[in-house]
Amino acid sequence: MLVKEFMRKDVRAFKLNDTLEDVGSLMEEHKLYGAPVLDNSNKLQGIFTRPHLLRALLDRHPLNTPVNKLMQYSVITLHPENSFNDAIKIFVNTNYSHFPVVNEDNTLVGIVLSTDILQLGAEEFYKIFGTHKLDYHGNAFIGIDAKGYIRNISQTAREILGMRIDSALNKHVVETIPIMETLAQDILKDAKKSQELSQQLKIAQRRIEYYQSTIKMQQAKYTFDNIIGMSNQMRRLRSIASQVAKSSSTVLIRGESGTGKELIAHAIHNASPRLDQPFVKVNCAAIPEQLIESELFGYSEGAFTGALKGGKPGKFELANGGTIFLDEIGDLPISAQAKILRVLQEFEFERLGGIKTINIDVRVIAATNRDLKELIAKGNFRKDLFYRLNVVEINTPPLRSRCEDIEYLTDYLIEKICDRLNVQSVTISDEARSVLRLHDFPGNVRELENILERAINFATENGVILKEHLFAVNTIPNLPVLVSHNNTENIPSLKDTVNSAEKIAILEAIALTKGNKSQAAKVLGIHRSLLYKKLNKHDIS
Repeated sequence: MLVKEFMRKDVRAFKLNDTLEDVGSLMEEHKLYGAPVLDNSNKLQGIFTRPHLLRALLDRHPLNTPVNKLMQYSVITLHPENSFNDAIKIFVNTNYSHFPVVNEDNTLVGIVLSTDILQLGAEEFYKIFGTHKLDYHGNAFIGIDAKGYIRNISQTAREILGMRIDSALNKHVVETIPIMETLAQDILKDAKKSQELSQQLKIAQRRIEYYQSTIKMQQAKYTFDNIIGMSNQMRRLRSIASQVAKSSSTVLIRGESGTGKELIAHAIHNASPRLDQPFVKVNCAAIPEQLIESELFGYSEGAFTGALKGGKPGKFELANGGTIFLDEIGDLPISAQAKILRVLQEFEFERLGGIKTINIDVRVIAATNRDLKELIAKGNFRKDLFYRLNVVEINTPPLRSRCEDIEYLTDYLIEKICDRLNVQSVTISDEARSVLRLHDFPGNVRELENILERAINFATENGVILKEHLFAVNTIPNLPVLVSHNNTENIPSLKDTVNSAEKIAILEAIALTKGNKSQAAKVLGIHRSLLYKKLNKHDIS
């Protein structure tokens, strides 16, 4: 059986510009758990569910916020020609409830729900087992046919539930609810114990929902195959990182912004024995100081006004069994460093407001672009924490120190960007390659990717990236390596030319974002802290 034979063709979907208020009304009106998000050509762009809506409201996003700002971009999809077995495997591996069905050009043609898969699975199961006895390997089976009627009860089930379960034979599962309730009362005679179990189940359900909405969106997605470069530095880096991946030792990754520190953390996790466990990312610089402890270590019920009933697990607890990646560790407040030190030493902690000690098994990978020894000297970073983190140190080389990799990275990134933008693949001229080789790339690989993406947007007509497509308008003709001069005294130095191009690019980005420094940094493909350094360097207020 193929997906196209059982998928639902009448699909409720959201549009990119639908607001939180719009989707909330649609969810309430049509009793939706979630729906695909489409562009104006009905091409799938993402998915938006009730957990996304709840998170947006808790974070106090305005009701007129478009869903494209908050939706999940990574979507597990099916193809109409996929088999039913393919659908079952994807369902089991992901435990998702919605599977959009798209054709070759990513146009939405249908949807498959988890209930559809379970229903068909029940029908297939009944076809196989029919009215046979279900006493296989001592398992307690209750056989239900495709219409929901109980047809068989295994001997093991009778032994566990008692002979009164026979009264449920040939009845619809809905009719058996009173019988099941009676059986449950016999099993759970202690009313207090039953109440405690019910409370624990509610807490467990909330945890499951949190895991599904948070952890599965944070699985490691890069491997060592994604670390591009044939220079000696990159060969050595891959060798060290792949060796370190085999153990559970703490790793400290140091390097400039844009050199791929997070990519290496992903690759180490995916090459480790923990690859099937959670990979939780934490940007220490992005969390307000007053929230850092509850985010990292969670909180207990009643810890503060507005705390969720039953509490909430923190990032370390969510990463149990797997890896936690502490990015920008140099920006971690000194008040939180002592608790992280205890985790690294004892692998235990207490939630905020809690008294129960929680033991965890987690690997810590930290990264920073700051000089931690300088921070220690200033009293902004604990020396003992530094030595606990610095078990294995990996330094990511800046792009300017491995110019031979620019060629490989350029070709790889062009293909990657074209695929992401869904445009026809383009090539790059030799003259443009020469310009890239001469650039010092203060923003490293992130800057190279940003330059190439901008160039691809202007090179779609002829399919070739030229030198004038690479940098900000009116800067590239002034590059001395590309312009002929009779009087060599008038040729500006390469450093002056690059500084001029850099300043113009920053001014254009700030103008484009109306002075928003964070957005300007994203446009330029560099970290915000690096942008502030550049502003001071070029005396831009």
